[in-house]
Amino acid sequence: MNQPEPNSEIARDLAELNGVLIRLGMLASKQLNGSLRAMSDFQENRIEMLIDRDRELDALEAEINERVLMIITVRSPRADDLRRVLAATKAAQSLERIGDYARNVGKRTRSIMESEPGQLPWDQLIEIGTMVVSMIDDVMAAYQTGDLEAAQAIRNSDLHVDKLHTNIFRHVIEQMDAGKISALNGAHLLFIAKNIERMGDFTTSLAEQIMFVETGVMIDDKRPKADKTSGMSDEG
Repeated sequence: MNQPEPNSEIARDLAELNGVLIRLGMLASKQLNGSLRAMSDFQENRIEMLIDRDRELDALEAEINERVLMIITVRSPRADDLRRVLAATKAAQSLERIGDYARNVGKRTRSIMESEPGQLPWDQLIEIGTMVVSMIDDVMAAYQTGDLEAAQAIRNSDLHVDKLHTNIFRHVIEQMDAGKISALNGAHLLFIAKNIERMGDFTTSLAEQIMFVETGVMIDDKRPKADKTSGMSDEG
């Protein structure tokens, strides 16, 4: 990303802010990875760990907000520096929401584990989740370097996430209609898939913040969508 003058106080503050944001991004990625591993091996202790770690994401977001407030009030940043500060606030919010959705995925996976999961589409969920994890890791790398090309590629990849989500949605509904998946487990699966799709949306928002910082132009968030399902959402 565009850097402020070296050795200045604001340079130090922005570097520290960026460091906390990177830690938050790594933890958000770790949370989603943890929920995907729980799907593959059905280890309930993994779910308990990621639920407990959610407090760390909240604390890091709060720290970022405090640092942003200090920089704005004490340093009075302008131009490029102000964009970096504003982008950090929105990025932290997106990463914290990714953590919330990952926690919810874990909770719903645990609920399914407590019943008789049977032949459920775990592989499809892991596929879309793995794609979003890769997007999160890539966007944090692009955030550090200000890589516009990578940011645009991440933004474009959200279409593929939407398509995978639509396929999972249709498959689960068909299996429920055929009596192969119970109504309760089907509802959990639909919300898990939607949560992962929403994580992709928040990751795309991070890519748009990179583009805003590097170009000074606010990106239109009305990007193309390929999600053909209803507007389901679950943030619990």
